[in-house]
Amino acid sequence: MNSLVPRLTTMRIWALADLVMAWFLPVVTIALFGLTWEYASRLFSIPEFLLPTPTAIISRLLHDWPEMWTHFGFTASMVIQGFALAAFVAIPLALLIATFPALERGLYPVLAFSEMIPKTIIAPVLIVWFGIGVGSKVGLTALLTFFPILVDTVSGLRAINPQLYDITRSMGATRWQTFIRVQVPAALPFIFSGMKIASVYAVGGELLAEFIGATRGLGYLIIQASTFMDLEGMFASIVAVTVQGLIFFYALAALEHVFTPWTRIKR
Repeated sequence: MNSLVPRLTTMRIWALADLVMAWFLPVVTIALFGLTWEYASRLFSIPEFLLPTPTAIISRLLHDWPEMWTHFGFTASMVIQGFALAAFVAIPLALLIATFPALERGLYPVLAFSEMIPKTIIAPVLIVWFGIGVGSKVGLTALLTFFPILVDTVSGLRAINPQLYDITRSMGATRWQTFIRVQVPAALPFIFSGMKIASVYAVGGELLAEFIGATRGLGYLIIQASTFMDLEGMFASIVAVTVQGLIFFYALAALEHVFTPWTRIKR
């Protein structure tokens, strides 16, 4: 008991240190980058219409935020819907592929071929089929996020030690109990890894769809600002897109933190 207390204290210290470093380093890096950009622009007298300073961009972002919020919400809604659709299809399909090897031999070449097609080509086709509304944007986002989730989920389902199946069978566990208590927990870190990678593609896919045809969204704002050579407006919208992507990524990281507590145990 006496040896357990120092160990728990050490684990808490490590957890606190990890938390501090996880927030401190990114903030310091961004601050240094912003300061370098700000003072380099002033030192070399770079015109604002060519490269706005970070203070000008932030000021514009705060000024336009009431109007930008509607576009921010629209883009976020499309990203979430497309991502959810991709996950809803990719995870069950990955389970089938991991269970039936013949299905993998039949489907993987088709899926790999479809992934190699540039999405900049598919986007106009989706616009023609579904118009510039929700359908084309959700569809393109789902297409871009589908493959990373599928591949990582299949890898996770196959990364399980085969001896675990023998142990569960010897203990009288049913196939469903083995799936819930062994396969799913073992695959969860891989699934979340795939989803975090896909979250980056999700935001990019939605912006691509909005660049090609849209009447609202952050991508629409960027196109509108570029039409009038409004670099402050463009950079402000880009910052909003970056913030949205970070929120989405760290929301998935937080879910992973909650649902896979065993991955946080320090050896």
